[in-house]
Amino acid sequence: MHRSRTLLSTFLASLLAALALAACGDAPTLPSSFAQEAGGRTWVAVMEPAGMPDARAWMAFMPRPESQRIRVMLAEAARLRRGGDLEGGLAAEAQARLAAAGAADPSSAGVNAALNGLREWETRAADRLRAGRYPGLDSTLAAVATQRAAAEDALARGDRRGAAVLAAEAGELARLHSPVRVALRLVERAEQRIDTDPSPTPDLRRARLLLRTAREAMATGDQTRAMKRAWYAQQIIDAHDAALAPPR
Repeated sequence: MHRSRTLLSTFLASLLAALALAACGDAPTLPSSFAQEAGGRTWVAVMEPAGMPDARAWMAFMPRPESQRIRVMLAEAARLRRGGDLEGGLAAEAQARLAAAGAADPSSAGVNAALNGLREWETRAADRLRAGRYPGLDSTLAAVATQRAAAEDALARGDRRGAAVLAAEAGELARLHSPVRVALRLVERAEQRIDTDPSPTPDLRRARLLLRTAREAMATGDQTRAMKRAWYAQQIIDAHDAALAPPR
């Protein structure tokens, strides 16, 4: 039991220190992205910058009936989130963003605003990659950059509609590394680990409570809180499992 408490304290102290650094602009962990070891792997997320391709931005460039259709889609996505169906809500939001881009007839300035948001995301992802090696993130960055360049080419040809769709697709690729999606993947993995234990210990029950609050944070759009709670829960699980492992 003493070994378990010691391991748990070590894991939690490490986690809290990492989260404190993430909030500091001068810290090694960049405030525009997060990276943390948990569950035997590194989880990395990039905060979404302002100006990323978004349904509401495209709605300014479409007829009223089309904008109303997109509002209905967004309302359904919000309903799913509030009801606890986070996976369904996120998928519905993505569908609304892509549908909005396809229905819009944007100005060049509107497309450029979305492209600027994508460039900022690329900068944030590149900054994170300079701080470490994250194979999933580097491949996503390459895909986003390629898609964004294709959107720029379409805009240069005068194809604003095509550029909007390409930019929207690049945005969805980038959002695979958003805090809420990374937190959801981490929560699902941690939940599966706890569910395999027929008699969870107090530590695992505490982790389960944290996972529930992480889901609640995701449902309300509090991405940073969701990430922190999910990491915290996984660290508790890691400490619990390490304490049960036979000595080497």
